[in-house]
Amino acid sequence: MFLNNVHLTVQSGGGGHGCESYMGRTDRKRVPDGGDGGRGGRIIFRADNNAPSLMNFRFRQHILAETGGHGGASKKSGANGKDTRILVPVGTSVYDRSRSFLIRELKNNGDEVIAVEGGKGGSGNFGGKEATSGEPGGILEVELTFRIPADVFLVGLPNSGKSALMNRLTNTHLKSEPYPFCTQSPEIGVYEVSDYEKVTLCELPSIYRGSQEGRGCGTDFLAQLEAAKFILYVLDPLSEFASSVKEGYELLREIVGAFNEKLLDIPHAIVINKMDLKEAQAKVKGERFKPRVQVFQISAAEGKNLGPLSEFLKETFCSA
Repeated sequence: MFLNNVHLTVQSGGGGHGCESYMGRTDRKRVPDGGDGGRGGRIIFRADNNAPSLMNFRFRQHILAETGGHGGASKKSGANGKDTRILVPVGTSVYDRSRSFLIRELKNNGDEVIAVEGGKGGSGNFGGKEATSGEPGGILEVELTFRIPADVFLVGLPNSGKSALMNRLTNTHLKSEPYPFCTQSPEIGVYEVSDYEKVTLCELPSIYRGSQEGRGCGTDFLAQLEAAKFILYVLDPLSEFASSVKEGYELLREIVGAFNEKLLDIPHAIVINKMDLKEAQAKVKGERFKPRVQVFQISAAEGKNLGPLSEFLKETFCSA
């Protein structure tokens, strides 16, 4: 299961109460010396490359920060409440649900935002002030939305060889097995063009005609395409899920469009895989598939004909 969105209730800490205290002097006068209360802890969201997925919040939906300490006699101030930093994956956006308001997108490792300020501490009666109670902490209903910060997304039918292609391009070691739905959740890899130029790729789980009814891995993960710059539709000429390359391509586009029609406007290209097989070569040649987008014929399993695709990625994402 992969979560794109999660709802949380977060509450900052209340401020500590100010102290009403009096010091007795030798001349029998009583001098107010109560200290101020401490500030309540804040709720802070922080993006971290090592943070767990949003699945981590399924059973942790109410998060509290620490209350500020109360003021004391002899002008002692209460301690500030400890801030609660909530680690989220890079690519998470924090929304105020009640106003449908974006608080901040946390796009980079280390980005953080204060979602709720802690309550102010109360005043002590030192200096003749009136001792007051601390302010309560704030409560906020937030929605966390996660979008993978990738440049290129791989979309394909089952057994199309997306994992094998990812392994070739990014030197990752994704599980690549000859059975459907080997990839259960989005997988990220980095294609290193040079020491300073990189292209981030993301392989999505496979989709097919039954995905829209919740079969296989479903289609919820297609929400990740909302942040995509480019899509590679990976096709297998010998697929059992489509009678032809053209049908496979049209089926993928149909499912993506049904999820969100705007996703069809994302620039894309086609990768026809498994072209080391003579049967695949013959089928593609006989079909004469001529789409209006660029097509790459490759063999991910044997690493053949990847040069044009690699050069295309380099020119598209790394050229000044």
